Amino acid sequence: MDSKIEITLKSHMSFLNKAITYSALFVLFIWFMILYLNFSAGGLISFLLFLGAFILYQYILNKRPTVVTADSEKLVYKQLFSSKEFLLTDIDRISCEPYVVNGRYHSEQRIRVMVYTREDELELSDHVDTNAVLNDTLEEKETDIPLIRLYRFLMKQTGRWE
Repeated sequence: MDSKIEITLKSHMSFLNKAITYSALFVLFIWFMILYLNFSAGGLISFLLFLGAFILYQYILNKRPTVVTADSEKLVYKQLFSSKEFLLTDIDRISCEPYVVNGRYHSEQRIRVMVYTREDELELSDHVDTNAVLNDTLEEKETDIPLIRLYRFLMKQTGRWE
């Protein structure tokens, strides 16, 4: 049995990142409308600086994926410039479930792993390409879904999986 696991979540976006993105887009839109009505060179320069900072934030957010590392003692969650650490002995409950996110023109299969402690909870979610999983199963290839590997590892390390 492996004593350490590390997975990368490429399409994980926390509530804080969504809130920052949507509020910045709203501020940029309002600012642009005001700038359109009352043009000034200083307003344009500050608008472009804010826009550049927003684009840089989005670039860093998309290029630095969320990394989750677990060993026999702790679970470490790193996203952008923040990090959370959970001791495996403090974990009360772990759950794993599939769900669907419906968009206007498409739907996306996702998987969610929830880790609960007495003081905190951690939600990890990622996109699952169900077509690739089905094709690999039909071709008798090994399918790999990182969140399911993490879930099984945590269940075994905490003694909930026999």
